[in-house]
Order: sequence, then C-alpha cells, then structure tokens
Amino acid sequence: MATKKHPKGAVLELPEPVVGHHDVADRQPTILGVLGKLAVFVLCIFFGWFTQSQFIIRLKNIQSQMFPSHDDAAPRLDLGTFYSSVKENDLCRGPYGNLTSFSGHIGLNGDSDDDPKRSFFWYFQAQEDHENAPVILTFGGGPGSSGLFNPLSGQSPCRIAANGTIEFNPYAWTTKYNLLALDHPIGVGFSYGQHVNNSEDAAADVYGFLQKIFTIFPYLARNKLVLAGGSYGGIYVPTIATEIHEQNKAIATGHGLVGAQHLNLEALLVSNPITDIISYFEWILYYRCELHEVYNSTTCSNLYRALPGCLSALDIATSSVPSIENKVAATKLCSPLDEADTHGTVVEDIRRKCTPDSSGSTLACAIPTGGWLADYLGSNETKSALGVPLDLDWTVWRKSVGDEFAAHGDIVRRGHLLYEPLLADGIRLLHYIGIQDANCAWPGTLAFLKLIRSPFQADFIAGADVPWEGHNATVRVVGPGAGNMTYALVDGAGHFVIESQTKLVRELIGHFIDNIPFM
Repeated sequence: MATKKHPKGAVLELPEPVVGHHDVADRQPTILGVLGKLAVFVLCIFFGWFTQSQFIIRLKNIQSQMFPSHDDAAPRLDLGTFYSSVKENDLCRGPYGNLTSFSGHIGLNGDSDDDPKRSFFWYFQAQEDHENAPVILTFGGGPGSSGLFNPLSGQSPCRIAANGTIEFNPYAWTTKYNLLALDHPIGVGFSYGQHVNNSEDAAADVYGFLQKIFTIFPYLARNKLVLAGGSYGGIYVPTIATEIHEQNKAIATGHGLVGAQHLNLEALLVSNPITDIISYFEWILYYRCELHEVYNSTTCSNLYRALPGCLSALDIATSSVPSIENKVAATKLCSPLDEADTHGTVVEDIRRKCTPDSSGSTLACAIPTGGWLADYLGSNETKSALGVPLDLDWTVWRKSVGDEFAAHGDIVRRGHLLYEPLLADGIRLLHYIGIQDANCAWPGTLAFLKLIRSPFQADFIAGADVPWEGHNATVRVVGPGAGNMTYALVDGAGHFVIESQTKLVRELIGHFIDNIPFM
C-alpha cells in the first residue's frame, strides 16, 4: 500500500475505500424468540425460588410448554436453569440515600459449579422512571480492562476519590438512564471462569448475558438499549451490536435462538476507539510526529520508513490471507510504531508527563486512579456489599485476558465495516473523541468514519465540525435531531473523556440518546 508523510497542518483526506473480507464469524441461529418473561418471573417469585442474595431461576418445565414444537437439536439459550447471584447494595445511594443499584454474577452458557463461566455486573437504576428509561450497557476496553472503570469515573452516581473512597457524582448518566456495567469478557474485573480469546465469542456471551438479566429485570427488555464503550471497546461495540442485530433479524423471521427475545438496540456510544487497524496505523505518525511532538524527529524518520511494511502486512492479514498467524505477525511488525519512546509523554493524555515505575510499567501513568479503584473494589467490605466472593481479586486491567486476545490476533480487523448494516437499519452512532489522546488519536477515527459506506457517507465526508455553543467541543452531525452518524471532538480531554469532561459528556450523550439537536 502506498503511503505518504502527511504535511503539518494538512486537511485529513478520505483514504481510498477498502474492499476486503469482513472479519466476522458467520452465525445462523434458529427458532422463535421467547415471550412472557415477566409472567415467568412473577411465577418464580410466587413459588419461592429466590433467596436473599443467590438464586437459581428454574424455567425448564414452563419453557417446554411454551415451545412444544421445537426441534430438540435447535440452538438455544440456557434460560431454563442458570446461576444468578443478585443483590441490592448500599454502596452508591447518593447524598439523600434514595438511589438504587444491584450487583452480582450471571452464569453464561456452559457454566457449571465445577467449571464456572460467570459475568459480573453492577446495575444502577435511573433516578427518573427507571421502568421506562433507556438502558445503557457499558463495558471497558483493553482487552482486559474492567467495566467498572467508566462507571466509577463519571458515568454512575458515585465516583472514585482519594484513598479508595467514593464521592457523589452530580453529572451521572443515571439521572435519566439505567446504567448496566459489565465486566467483559470473562476474566476481566470480577467476572470469572472459562475464558474466550476473541471478540465474536465474547459478543455471543454478552448476548446471552442480556437475555438472562432481562429475565431478572424484565422491564429492561422493553426499553431502548444503548451500547457504550471506548478504546478497545471500539471493537467490542460494533461486534456486540452486530450479534444483537443479527439475532434480532433471526427472531423476526422465526429463526432465533430458542428462548431469546428481541432486544431494542437503539444507539451506540463510542469514545476514542481502536476499530479499524489500518486507519489506526496509517494515521498514528501524523498525530505523534506532525500534529504533536510525541516522538522526536529521529524516531519519526525511522518509523516512517517502517510504515509501508506495516500497512502491507495489515492489508494481507485483513483481506487476502486473514489467518491468525498473519494477524499476529502483522501486529508484531507494526508494534514499534505504537511503542516507541515518548520521553515521558503520556500517550493517553499528551499534556501530562510521567515516569514508569520500578518494573517499567506505565499503567499508573495511563490510569492514575487505578490504585484508588483497586483499594476500593479490592476491600472485603466492598466485595461483601457487591455480593462478590472474597477470594476474587480485582484489577483495573487483566493482562492475561489481553494476552489471550493478542495471541488470537483479535485487534487486526476492519471493524468499521460492521457499522454499515447497522446504520442502514437505523441504529444510530455517536463517536466522541478527546483531542489530547495520542493512544487512539482522532485522525485515525475520522479516517475510518469516512470509509463507512452508509446512507450518510457523502454528507459526513462533506460535513463540517461546528462549535457546540457553550461547550468545549465541536460536532459533525448527519441526520435529523442529534444525528444518525455524529462525531464530536472534545478539547481538554485525553483518552478517558469521561474523567476530565464529566459534565460535558453527560450532556453530549443526553442530546444523542434523546435525539435533541446540538444547535
């Protein structure tokens, strides 16, 4: 692939459209979706099948009556009996003690006591009309980052503070929306048991999780569903959305998984993502060498010489020969472009300088609140309140999960292609990007957004980034209201926009979810 060095101050142009294989596993689930979850839930309560903090939902006999004609060999969700430990906790009740949240584990398909596979969640109810409010499913990045980081950094009513304490957050998303935080995939945070090593299998797990938790909180199934993620979540979001969308279409034609119900997927919220690996590396040096001096001139010269080989390897690994071996080899070939010496500049926020710790790790530089979070979530008091076994440890990032995904070459994909059918079918997409982030920098994001072949492509390419009055951000909107395809650039923010611009992000996502024009 031919490349060029981008002159300083150059306008970001549309890269050539890419025609290649969509890196998505084909799934063709079958049979009808389930109805009447609410009635089943009430029956379970009536017969006393719940304990205070741990219960098993037993629906097999009822389901066999509801679906008597299904082929026993048909793919199905295991909604008949699944592990669930759910409790209301008092950790995040707000200054007036009137806020409600629930937490616990859900056993996924294949789970057993001897060989568990259990996702941890923390569900914060909306303060206003929670039975009808949209539900936002939020998860971390990494891969390996806990889904509790963003909720405790500005999404939920409580926010991490010094010395492992929490304080009230007045700009919580939960004023109007239900927030469902998930440690995703298994192995991350408090989720434990059988691991997966790729985003497609992980997305199938999320689909099963949603189906199961919606039997526990059946009103959520009726409401709009919004997915929210960032960083590696830029891969998770379109992959999970695709899984949900394909399953919804299968249900509509009578070929859905036995026991599954339609999920009202409405919108996607993505911050500072890695989504299209080619756009990422094609523009990384433009940000780190041209727009900013993250790398010095010698490093930049050396890396520009290595760039064509990197892009060629990625092209092979994502199109002509998309094998795991080629993906892993391409990652190793390209990694020097991402891992060169920054001379103390923190790539997650180039305004900051930081020195690695004694082990050479820069994790504390990237996530300064990680230690506070570990102190808070790692305490026995917090674990007990959340319903977490005391022998489970918590870390903001689980290296072993990241290593497993890397060994599968999971990051090497053209994830933006998944947005094309989603946008075409009316699912709305917001990207909001912190300008000071050199990790997943805005030029690469804007590049892949321009490549998305959708009804909005031409208008998006021709669109302008218009100042959002009264806010430290610009917006590019295509579509009515807040847009079907919207891109916001946020100044004064790095990789973790929610941390540094909490109020602005709450207003931004509120406009988008409620489809209120920005101007």
